[in-house]
Amino acid sequence: RSTLSESMTPQELVNHLNLYLTAMTDIILEFNGTLDKYVGDEIMCFWGAPLPQENHAILACKCALKQMDALHELNEGWPKEKRINIGIGLNSGIMTVGNMGSLGRMNYTLMGDNVNLGARLEGTNKQYGTHIIISEFTYAIVKDQVVVRELDNIRVKGKNKPVLIYELLDVKGGYETP
Repeated sequence: RSTLSESMTPQELVNHLNLYLTAMTDIILEFNGTLDKYVGDEIMCFWGAPLPQENHAILACKCALKQMDALHELNEGWPKEKRINIGIGLNSGIMTVGNMGSLGRMNYTLMGDNVNLGARLEGTNKQYGTHIIISEFTYAIVKDQVVVRELDNIRVKGKNKPVLIYELLDVKGGYETP
């Protein structure tokens, strides 16, 4: 975030981001997610590996909603110039997971078209003024358990077929920790 980094010293920025990243990561782990990596203020995580999870999609939805609640609370306690605004993108499908990298340094991470779609949805929040966008593929799995608003049929970079996207608003019965 350029505005964030302009209003703080590098050390203040690191401390501020660490507060945010800690709160968000704690929620991911609470909902049995696997933390992949941090890229600046972005967090990549996934469900369903290293151990299969039947309820991966609803866990991700509940996690996203709880993260938005936690972020709202954090922002309430921060001055305007220190507030963080995020977008979350959720997609479900077959992905490749494993140790990837070089012989000297490996990362346990995720790859594939379905990973890329999730990342694109995260950025799509800006265009729609939303915070959590789920794909039609995630929606198909959780449709009976969530409250959504249909947003659009979009064509994302690298995909020929348009994808139906939804704003995730709530989970029926709340989103308490499993």
